[in-house]
Amino acid sequence: MILRVLTLLMLFATPLWAACEVPGSLGALRTELLVLTNAERAGQGLPALRMDARLTEAAQTQACRMADRGRLSHRGSWFAGLGRRLRREDYPYATAVENTGMGHRDAPQIIRGWMDSPEHRVNMLNPAVRDAGYGVARAGDGQLHWSMVAAAQQ
Repeated sequence: MILRVLTLLMLFATPLWAACEVPGSLGALRTELLVLTNAERAGQGLPALRMDARLTEAAQTQACRMADRGRLSHRGSWFAGLGRRLRREDYPYATAVENTGMGHRDAPQIIRGWMDSPEHRVNMLNPAVRDAGYGVARAGDGQLHWSMVAAAQQ
């Protein structure tokens, strides 16, 4: 019984995306994504976003799930949406948005793709959000899957 409990604790202590293939430069990519996002926001007179570890976990989980499935989605396992992922990460949000993408080679290309898409642009330039997190995962075919979560706490 004790061994079973310890095994379960170890499973749930590990991030959901731990088995996911991520680029070796994941930390640098996340920083670059934040810098590029904030440059777009500054160009519109909006405040800079801050990197938040909980949003990063939610974004990385989604990027890995998309890479695993080989398709874009805003739903995770059991059809869990962004709200459930943020609650799982203990982020009490008042507002939250998510951008996803796949196939873009690098950070400037995905940011340009999001800014060129009217729906994604609205999320990037949402004046109500204050924090952000980014996820990047590599699918079996080598394509990168990207996720951005931006939100503001209650």
